[in-house]
Amino acid sequence: MKSVSKDKAVYIYSKDLEPVLRVQPGEMFEVETEDSFTAKFRKPEDWNMETFDWVENNSNPVTGPVYVEGAEPGDAIAVKIHDVECTSVGCVITSRLSYPSPLDWFAEPDGVWGMPIKDGHIIIDEKLRVPIRPLIGCIATAPEREVYLSILEGHYGGNMDCIQIGKGATVVLPVFVKGGLLYMGDCKAIQSDGEIIQPPEVATKITCSVEVRKRSKPLNWPRVEKPEAIMTLASNKPFELAAREAFKEMLEWLEEEYGVERKKAAVLMGMVADARVCQISNTWCTAMCTMPTSYLKATK
Repeated sequence: MKSVSKDKAVYIYSKDLEPVLRVQPGEMFEVETEDSFTAKFRKPEDWNMETFDWVENNSNPVTGPVYVEGAEPGDAIAVKIHDVECTSVGCVITSRLSYPSPLDWFAEPDGVWGMPIKDGHIIIDEKLRVPIRPLIGCIATAPEREVYLSILEGHYGGNMDCIQIGKGATVVLPVFVKGGLLYMGDCKAIQSDGEIIQPPEVATKITCSVEVRKRSKPLNWPRVEKPEAIMTLASNKPFELAAREAFKEMLEWLEEEYGVERKKAAVLMGMVADARVCQISNTWCTAMCTMPTSYLKATK
């Protein structure tokens, strides 16, 4: 199986970087990722403000780009996540938590907390341990013209911090340039919806495969497919704009690819489609619209 090392991490999404790996559609491959602190913080004694300032300017390394043979502008690539294995401790930067709003807690860092991961659990202390549910915080294709920092998000994907992007999910991303140029990183051991308080950052080994989907109409926003639900993701600010974009994308998906009449799709969505918060901690907020697949079977 082909693999790419986390040493190939970068801090941008760009069409101008040389591919670190080339894969055929359907081929299994592994991608190592570093944690969002680039391994600078793993234990309490690592903490100092000089390193923190460096991390602030160099956060969210992503491994890539991976060139997908046959992917052309206007296509989509469907990234099947077969496994996400945590390969480091789970680490958070702690805060004094003195400000009234959680929005400001990130601005008062005071240390590092590294938590071991054992037997499928992250260990907070002797009595408190939480089952892990690893997710990929950043997953993107290269934008057509611009170069974006890896901490950003947009139509290309990016720093969406969606808890559904883990083992068993298929992430569908638009292709803007030849080969798609796939980037992944910023993984968490587990995260709650919203990422309002920092979750445990981890290095990982991701096992995945990619298929190329030819499209008559370009994809506007990333999508996620799982056996129990299909999901659309959109990023904007304020959050309600992102949520509306995600719902609009779901309506078009149901109409164009599942053949559901537009008004019927809208009525169904008003009953069973949920708006979820992926993250509200980044430059743009990321919203998700989820549709249970059980209802899609009834529309055929």
